[in-house]
Amino acid sequence: MSATPSTSSERAPRTRGARLGAYVPWQARDYLVDRGAPTVLIGLLFGYMVAGGMVRAMNLTLQQMSPAALARAGGAAAARASAVANLTSIFLETALGNLVFLGALFAMNGIVANDRKQGFYRFLFSKPVSPDRYYGQAFLVHWAGFLVVVTLLGLIYQALIGPVLTVPLYAAVSLLYLCYAGIAFALSAAARWDWLSLVAVTVLSNYLWLMYGTSTSAAAWVLYLFPPLHRTSAVYTAVAGGTALPWSLLAWFAGYGAICFAIGLVVLRHRRLAII
Repeated sequence: MSATPSTSSERAPRTRGARLGAYVPWQARDYLVDRGAPTVLIGLLFGYMVAGGMVRAMNLTLQQMSPAALARAGGAAAARASAVANLTSIFLETALGNLVFLGALFAMNGIVANDRKQGFYRFLFSKPVSPDRYYGQAFLVHWAGFLVVVTLLGLIYQALIGPVLTVPLYAAVSLLYLCYAGIAFALSAAARWDWLSLVAVTVLSNYLWLMYGTSTSAAAWVLYLFPPLHRTSAVYTAVAGGTALPWSLLAWFAGYGAICFAIGLVVLRHRRLAII
Protein backbone atom coordinates (compact mmCIF):
# COMPACT_ATOMS: atom_id res chain seq x y z
CA MET A 1 0.00 0.00 0.00
CA SER A 2 2.86 2.38 0.73
CA ALA A 3 4.27 2.04 -2.80
CA THR A 4 1.23 3.51 -4.52
CA PRO A 5 1.48 7.11 -3.20
CA SER A 6 5.23 7.10 -3.84
CA THR A 7 4.71 6.08 -7.47
CA SER A 8 2.08 8.73 -7.99
CA SER A 9 4.23 11.47 -6.54
CA GLU A 10 7.15 10.44 -8.72
CA ARG A 11 5.08 10.46 -11.89
CA ALA A 12 3.41 13.82 -11.33
CA PRO A 13 6.41 16.03 -12.23
CA ARG A 14 7.01 14.02 -15.42
CA THR A 15 3.36 14.44 -16.42
CA ARG A 16 3.48 18.19 -15.91
CA GLY A 17 6.76 18.40 -17.82
CA ALA A 18 5.29 16.42 -20.71
CA ARG A 19 2.29 18.74 -20.88
CA LEU A 20 4.51 21.79 -20.96
CA GLY A 21 6.79 20.27 -23.60
CA ALA A 22 3.78 19.52 -25.80
CA TYR A 23 3.41 23.27 -26.34
CA VAL A 24 6.88 23.62 -27.91
CA PRO A 25 5.83 22.79 -31.52
CA TRP A 26 2.97 25.28 -31.32
CA GLN A 27 5.18 27.97 -29.81
CA ALA A 28 7.77 27.34 -32.52
CA ARG A 29 5.10 27.55 -35.20
CA ASP A 30 3.77 30.76 -33.65
CA TYR A 31 7.23 32.28 -33.86
CA LEU A 32 8.14 31.09 -37.34
CA VAL A 33 4.83 32.05 -38.97
CA ASP A 34 3.84 35.22 -37.13
CA ARG A 35 7.22 36.61 -36.08
CA GLY A 36 10.08 34.87 -37.84
CA ALA A 37 8.69 35.29 -41.36
CA PRO A 38 8.27 39.09 -40.98
CA THR A 39 11.79 39.27 -39.53
CA VAL A 40 13.19 37.44 -42.55
CA LEU A 41 11.27 39.69 -44.96
CA ILE A 42 12.44 42.86 -43.21
CA GLY A 43 16.00 41.51 -43.13
CA LEU A 44 15.95 40.72 -46.84
CA LEU A 45 14.46 44.10 -47.71
CA PHE A 46 16.93 45.98 -45.55
CA GLY A 47 19.80 43.88 -46.88
CA TYR A 48 18.80 44.61 -50.46
CA MET A 49 18.48 48.33 -49.79
CA VAL A 50 21.82 48.58 -48.00
CA ALA A 51 23.96 45.93 -49.69
CA GLY A 52 22.47 46.06 -53.17
CA GLY A 53 23.99 49.40 -54.10
CA MET A 54 27.26 48.51 -52.40
CA VAL A 55 27.58 45.29 -54.42
CA ARG A 56 26.93 47.12 -57.70
CA ALA A 57 29.54 49.75 -56.82
CA MET A 58 32.03 47.03 -55.81
CA ASN A 59 31.56 45.12 -59.07
CA LEU A 60 31.96 48.31 -61.10
CA THR A 61 35.15 49.19 -59.24
CA LEU A 62 36.60 45.72 -59.81
CA GLN A 63 35.76 45.86 -63.50
CA GLN A 64 37.52 49.20 -63.85
CA MET A 65 40.70 48.14 -62.05
CA SER A 66 43.75 48.17 -64.28
CA PRO A 67 45.93 45.07 -64.70
CA ALA A 68 48.62 46.79 -62.63
CA ALA A 69 46.18 47.46 -59.78
CA LEU A 70 44.96 43.86 -59.88
CA ALA A 71 48.56 42.64 -59.76
CA ARG A 72 49.27 44.82 -56.69
CA ALA A 73 46.16 43.34 -55.02
CA GLY A 74 47.41 39.81 -55.66
CA GLY A 75 45.18 39.03 -58.61
CA ALA A 76 41.52 39.35 -59.49
CA ALA A 77 40.38 36.75 -56.92
CA ALA A 78 42.33 38.39 -54.10
CA ALA A 79 41.05 41.83 -55.08
CA ARG A 80 37.47 40.57 -55.04
CA ALA A 81 37.92 38.81 -51.70
CA SER A 82 39.30 41.98 -50.16
CA ALA A 83 36.43 44.05 -51.57
CA VAL A 84 33.85 41.56 -50.29
CA ALA A 85 35.43 41.57 -46.83
CA ASN A 86 35.33 45.38 -46.74
CA LEU A 87 31.72 45.42 -47.95
CA THR A 88 30.70 42.84 -45.34
CA SER A 89 32.34 44.85 -42.57
CA ILE A 90 30.45 48.00 -43.55
CA PHE A 91 27.19 46.09 -43.98
CA LEU A 92 27.41 44.40 -40.57
CA GLU A 93 28.17 47.65 -38.80
CA THR A 94 25.17 49.24 -40.52
CA ALA A 95 22.59 46.46 -40.45
CA LEU A 96 23.28 44.17 -37.50
CA GLY A 97 21.94 46.49 -34.81
CA ASN A 98 18.68 47.03 -36.68
CA LEU A 99 18.23 43.29 -37.20
CA VAL A 100 18.73 42.47 -33.51
CA PHE A 101 16.40 45.20 -32.26
CA LEU A 102 13.63 44.43 -34.77
CA GLY A 103 14.08 40.70 -34.25
CA ALA A 104 13.59 41.07 -30.50
CA LEU A 105 10.70 43.47 -31.02
CA PHE A 106 8.87 41.08 -33.35
CA ALA A 107 9.66 38.02 -31.21
CA MET A 108 8.38 39.54 -27.96
CA ASN A 109 5.55 41.67 -29.31
CA GLY A 110 2.46 40.59 -27.38
CA ILE A 111 4.06 37.38 -26.13
CA VAL A 112 1.98 37.71 -22.95
CA ALA A 113 -0.15 40.77 -23.63
CA ASN A 114 -1.92 39.34 -26.70
CA ASP A 115 -3.19 36.28 -24.83
CA ARG A 116 -4.37 38.56 -22.03
CA LYS A 117 -6.12 41.09 -24.27
CA GLN A 118 -7.82 38.43 -26.40
CA GLY A 119 -8.72 36.20 -23.48
CA PHE A 120 -6.74 33.18 -24.74
CA TYR A 121 -5.19 32.67 -21.30
CA ARG A 122 -8.50 31.21 -20.12
CA PHE A 123 -8.03 28.29 -22.51
CA LEU A 124 -4.25 28.00 -22.17
CA PHE A 125 -4.32 27.70 -18.40
CA SER A 126 -7.46 25.65 -18.01
CA LYS A 127 -4.91 22.80 -17.91
CA PRO A 128 -2.34 22.42 -15.08
CA VAL A 129 0.34 24.62 -16.67
CA SER A 130 1.62 27.69 -14.83
CA PRO A 131 1.86 30.98 -16.80
CA ASP A 132 5.47 31.66 -15.78
CA ARG A 133 6.63 28.25 -17.05
CA TYR A 134 4.59 28.47 -20.25
CA TYR A 135 5.74 31.97 -21.19
CA GLY A 136 9.28 31.33 -19.98
CA GLN A 137 9.42 28.41 -22.38
CA ALA A 138 7.95 30.57 -25.16
CA PHE A 139 10.72 33.11 -24.53
CA LEU A 140 13.38 30.43 -25.02
CA VAL A 141 11.67 29.01 -28.11
CA HIS A 142 11.49 32.48 -29.68
CA TRP A 143 15.15 33.08 -28.82
CA ALA A 144 16.12 29.87 -30.62
CA GLY A 145 13.82 30.82 -33.51
CA PHE A 146 15.55 34.17 -33.87
CA LEU A 147 18.93 32.46 -34.13
CA VAL A 148 17.48 30.24 -36.87
CA VAL A 149 16.38 33.41 -38.70
CA VAL A 150 19.85 34.93 -38.32
CA THR A 151 21.38 31.73 -39.69
CA LEU A 152 19.02 31.71 -42.68
CA LEU A 153 19.75 35.35 -43.51
CA GLY A 154 23.48 34.71 -43.09
CA LEU A 155 23.37 31.77 -45.48
CA ILE A 156 21.50 33.84 -48.06
CA TYR A 157 24.11 36.60 -47.72
CA GLN A 158 26.89 34.03 -48.06
CA ALA A 159 25.34 32.55 -51.22
CA LEU A 160 24.98 35.99 -52.84
CA ILE A 161 28.01 37.89 -51.55
CA GLY A 162 30.33 36.11 -49.14
CA PRO A 163 30.72 34.43 -45.72
CA VAL A 164 29.35 36.32 -42.74
CA LEU A 165 28.39 33.84 -40.00
CA THR A 166 31.03 33.65 -37.27
CA VAL A 167 31.13 32.63 -33.60
CA PRO A 168 31.56 36.27 -32.43
CA LEU A 169 28.55 37.28 -34.53
CA TYR A 170 26.39 34.59 -32.89
CA ALA A 171 27.65 35.57 -29.44
CA ALA A 172 26.94 39.28 -29.95
CA VAL A 173 23.55 38.69 -31.56
CA SER A 174 22.45 36.22 -28.87
CA LEU A 175 23.41 38.40 -25.90
CA LEU A 176 22.09 41.67 -27.30
CA TYR A 177 18.86 39.93 -28.25
CA LEU A 178 18.60 38.76 -24.62
CA CYS A 179 18.89 42.38 -23.49
CA TYR A 180 16.11 43.71 -25.74
CA ALA A 181 13.91 40.62 -25.43
CA GLY A 182 14.26 40.52 -21.64
CA ILE A 183 13.06 44.11 -21.39
CA ALA A 184 10.15 43.42 -23.75
CA PHE A 185 9.21 40.24 -21.88
CA ALA A 186 8.99 42.04 -18.54
CA LEU A 187 6.93 44.82 -20.13
CA SER A 188 4.61 42.33 -21.84
CA ALA A 189 4.08 40.53 -18.53
CA ALA A 190 3.31 43.75 -16.70
CA ALA A 191 1.61 46.01 -19.26
CA ARG A 192 -0.47 46.05 -22.42
CA TRP A 193 1.67 48.24 -24.68
CA ASP A 194 4.77 46.07 -24.60
CA TRP A 195 6.24 46.83 -28.04
CA LEU A 196 5.66 50.57 -27.64
CA SER A 197 7.16 50.39 -24.15
CA LEU A 198 10.30 48.73 -25.51
CA VAL A 199 10.72 51.50 -28.07
CA ALA A 200 10.20 54.10 -25.33
CA VAL A 201 12.73 52.43 -23.01
CA THR A 202 15.29 52.18 -25.82
CA VAL A 203 14.91 55.83 -26.81
CA LEU A 204 14.93 57.02 -23.19
CA SER A 205 17.98 54.91 -22.34
CA ASN A 206 19.96 56.29 -25.29
CA TYR A 207 18.93 59.85 -24.47
CA LEU A 208 19.71 59.68 -20.75
CA TRP A 209 23.09 58.00 -21.16
CA LEU A 210 24.19 60.38 -23.93
CA MET A 211 23.04 63.47 -22.03
CA TYR A 212 24.00 62.58 -18.45
CA GLY A 213 26.46 59.71 -18.75
CA THR A 214 29.36 61.89 -17.55
CA SER A 215 27.37 63.66 -14.84
CA THR A 216 28.82 63.77 -11.32
CA SER A 217 25.46 64.50 -9.76
CA ALA A 218 24.24 62.25 -6.95
CA ALA A 219 21.13 61.61 -9.03
CA ALA A 220 23.23 60.03 -11.80
CA TRP A 221 22.66 56.61 -10.23
CA VAL A 222 19.26 56.66 -11.94
CA LEU A 223 21.09 55.99 -15.20
CA TYR A 224 21.93 52.48 -14.02
CA LEU A 225 18.25 51.60 -14.07
CA PHE A 226 18.68 51.60 -17.86
CA PRO A 227 21.15 49.59 -19.96
CA PRO A 228 23.80 51.63 -21.83
CA LEU A 229 22.20 51.00 -25.21
CA HIS A 230 24.09 53.93 -26.72
CA ARG A 231 27.17 51.68 -26.63
CA THR A 232 25.76 48.79 -28.65
CA SER A 233 27.58 50.19 -31.68
CA ALA A 234 30.88 49.19 -30.03
CA VAL A 235 29.75 45.55 -30.13
CA TYR A 236 28.68 45.70 -33.77
CA THR A 237 31.90 47.48 -34.73
CA ALA A 238 33.92 44.68 -33.11
CA VAL A 239 31.93 42.02 -34.97
CA ALA A 240 32.26 43.89 -38.26
CA GLY A 241 35.98 44.49 -37.84
CA GLY A 242 36.82 41.01 -36.59
CA THR A 243 38.30 42.38 -33.37
CA ALA A 244 37.84 41.14 -29.80
CA LEU A 245 34.32 41.55 -28.47
CA PRO A 246 33.83 43.88 -25.47
CA TRP A 247 32.81 41.06 -23.15
CA SER A 248 32.30 43.26 -20.08
CA LEU A 249 29.82 45.37 -22.03
CA LEU A 250 28.09 42.29 -23.41
CA ALA A 251 27.86 40.88 -19.88
CA TRP A 252 26.14 44.09 -18.78
CA PHE A 253 23.61 43.86 -21.60
CA ALA A 254 22.97 40.16 -21.07
CA GLY A 255 22.73 40.53 -17.30
CA TYR A 256 20.22 43.34 -17.61
CA GLY A 257 18.10 41.28 -20.01
CA ALA A 258 18.27 38.23 -17.73
CA ILE A 259 17.14 40.29 -14.72
CA CYS A 260 14.22 41.70 -16.73
CA PHE A 261 13.30 38.17 -17.84
CA ALA A 262 13.32 37.02 -14.20
CA ILE A 263 11.15 40.00 -13.23
CA GLY A 264 8.67 39.02 -15.93
CA LEU A 265 8.53 35.46 -14.56
CA VAL A 266 7.91 36.75 -11.03
CA VAL A 267 5.07 38.96 -12.29
CA LEU A 268 3.49 36.02 -14.10
CA ARG A 269 3.81 33.77 -11.07
CA HIS A 270 2.31 36.14 -8.51
CA ARG A 271 -0.14 38.27 -10.46
CA ARG A 272 -3.33 37.07 -12.12
CA LEU A 273 -3.38 37.57 -15.88
CA ALA A 274 -7.04 38.62 -15.77
CA ILE A 275 -6.31 41.77 -13.76
CA ILE A 276 -3.12 42.95 -15.48
